[in-house]
Amino acid sequence: MSARAVIFDLDGTLVDSPAAITRITGDLLREMGHELPDAEIRATVGKPLEQNLARLMGLEPEHPDIVKAKTLYRERFGAYVRERRGDLLYPGVREGLDRLRGRGTRTAVATSKTLDGARKTVRATDIADLIEALVGDDMVATGKPDPEMALHAAGLLDTDPERCTVVGDTVGDIRMGRAAGMATIGVTYGVGEEAELLASGAGDIADSFAEVVDLLLRENP
Repeated sequence: MSARAVIFDLDGTLVDSPAAITRITGDLLREMGHELPDAEIRATVGKPLEQNLARLMGLEPEHPDIVKAKTLYRERFGAYVRERRGDLLYPGVREGLDRLRGRGTRTAVATSKTLDGARKTVRATDIADLIEALVGDDMVATGKPDPEMALHAAGLLDTDPERCTVVGDTVGDIRMGRAAGMATIGVTYGVGEEAELLASGAGDIADSFAEVVDLLLRENP
């Protein structure tokens, strides 16, 4: 029987970045003549960058302004992550991942970032050694909430989907996990609210990363 595995979202689940994403995106949009409320920008966290910028700016993804905005965003967010490094993790993330790995749990990240963006983030935050597999939005035909990303992660970990748990802070994460036939844990310290996570089918709710680890080890002692 294959080992148990957990598939984590990245921004808002492992990395405390939603506020920075909102601020950096908002500043960039204002510079390009688009004034939008923070709440509208924050609601896009966890979705692919190009899709978000196109919707927020009201332009086609191929528009030169979208290409420029993507480049500037990645430069600024990358600099922010490199400056903060491990301090950007939610409390207890590195310790919790280490605890899970010590108990034989396999670990992956499935994120709406590109694979390159995901690699840079996990390396800069010093958790690359604790994540066995990365799946970015550019590795699949259809992103969250489609199950393809979660199923691809399970394949990379050589683990049956029914032995995987998806952990995330958005409705898209939970719906992805359920569509893939996996257990799900919604976290309330990121973008999503408890009520919407439960409504989307979250099997459990955690208010901290320590609670996430306790739930995973309780289910798989």
